[in-house]
Amino acid sequence: MSTPPEPEQSDRFRTAMAILIALVTLLGAALGARAALISTAAGDADFYGLTAALNAEETRALNTLTMYGNYRAYTAYTRYNVLGDMIWDDLEKNADEAQSAVLEKDMRMAWALAVAVNNFFPARYLNRDGQYDSERELGEAWAEAAMKKDLDPEPHFVAANFLRSKVSRLLVVIILFSAAVWFFTLAQGLRHALRYVLAAGGVGLTLLGIAAALLEELMREAGI
Repeated sequence: MSTPPEPEQSDRFRTAMAILIALVTLLGAALGARAALISTAAGDADFYGLTAALNAEETRALNTLTMYGNYRAYTAYTRYNVLGDMIWDDLEKNADEAQSAVLEKDMRMAWALAVAVNNFFPARYLNRDGQYDSERELGEAWAEAAMKKDLDPEPHFVAANFLRSKVSRLLVVIILFSAAVWFFTLAQGLRHALRYVLAAGGVGLTLLGIAAALLEELMREAGI
């Protein structure tokens, strides 16, 4: 049979367990608060990512709508110009006087309409061959919008995933501390020699949790 521990020794052991329980509880609470803050930051990153995604879709839709409106004006401009040129060719073929008067009127009208429509699309997007550069217009519109608001959601979602992984690791450490408290509580209530084994297990879990917390802090400073 094992010899019962002396009352004074038992009291010191219980006091030590109580101190360890309080210490580990405080460490777990601190890590819990930190995990909560990081989780909030992850939620904010998700929000900013969704906002950027909505901004991007809205910008893409508005830019495309504007571009097609400009392109429609460009096609009307091209059509009237070509029509005026074709009438000019007919006039060059020595049409009779009556036809010439009508054709000349139609030619001037077509060119006048081309000049009028020319004001409804940005001429800077016309290439040297007369084609309309819609891709350039969309690219410049996107770049201009990106200077005013966030259009790139990917960095925010990457940051949110990174922060959530940190929360997961911190939760593992908190579980280690919780298990250590459970070991210390059991050891505190026992008078058998098994309590020393439980206490040693609790100390081991505590040290493992502290090492993991320190490693997480080093990873944070390194940006990992």
